[in-house]
Amino acid sequence: MSSGENALRRADQVRARRLQRREGKPLVGRAVTSRAPQIPSMVARNQQIEKALQRAGKTRRRLYLKLAETGTEVRLPSLPAVHIGWRAISGFVALICVTFLAAMAASPNFTVSRVEVQGAERLDANAVNSALQAAGKSIFSVERNNLIEILRDQFPEIERVSVSVGFPARVVVRVVERLPVVVWQQAGLTVWLDGAGVAFIPQDEGAGLIRVSAYEAPPELEGDLYSEHQLVKPEMVSTIQLLSQIAPADAPLIYDPKLGFGWTDPGGWQAFFGQDGHNVDQRLAIYITMLAELSARRLTPTLVSVAQMHAPYYRMDY
Repeated sequence: MSSGENALRRADQVRARRLQRREGKPLVGRAVTSRAPQIPSMVARNQQIEKALQRAGKTRRRLYLKLAETGTEVRLPSLPAVHIGWRAISGFVALICVTFLAAMAASPNFTVSRVEVQGAERLDANAVNSALQAAGKSIFSVERNNLIEILRDQFPEIERVSVSVGFPARVVVRVVERLPVVVWQQAGLTVWLDGAGVAFIPQDEGAGLIRVSAYEAPPELEGDLYSEHQLVKPEMVSTIQLLSQIAPADAPLIYDPKLGFGWTDPGGWQAFFGQDGHNVDQRLAIYITMLAELSARRLTPTLVSVAQMHAPYYRMDY
């Protein structure tokens, strides 16, 4: 076999392989990606510079389109490799949230127009709104604990209070008022007392309440049992209630810091029964016995005291 025949056979084989590739895998419109040449990585002693070099050394993706003609390709424009990190995404979300909250704070739909007061029978709702000064503020600037502190400080007639803040702009104050028991009059001033001895401003004439005229202020309490507005101990209020049941109908109750509680008898004298209501029945029995003895002797006292049950006495002014 000659060399010319061998060359002819090799040409036929190459031609056959090309036909086979064209029939099995069409070349027109097929996009292939070629590998970029390997670039040796650059090393720097400074870490920041090295990271910058690594980012700069990253090659862009290249796209090649092979045409039908053998050995012909068209290079398309390279596409940049964009990488978005989680920090950028979280920062974008935070920016959206801040913008949204700022828009809500400035919106009139989230501005408090008036504070609602629920559960009040004598408490003035206008006074509550004036004290809280929440009207016209954004609902986001209203602090619940601050409102409760203001109410407890400026309105002692409130026994329990709760504040709820709701959207879009609603503030509700729910109160339980103190129940007045005693009308306390001292030095030209009048206050109400509840069962715990807490004083607060009267809301009306106080019809049906027990009236007490105090000659002087009661002793200061050792620590506030209930609040800074407490005037007397709860035991003293109980004593007032007991004496109001045994005192003569037309005898107003009185208070003296040394002798305690008592009344002004229609006969013209004053009777005192001490600071507390212990042994009231025995004190009353001693008081009646002393009056009987004085009446038998045709004496009219100006003061009768059973504050010290074991050392009662009477006084006469001539």
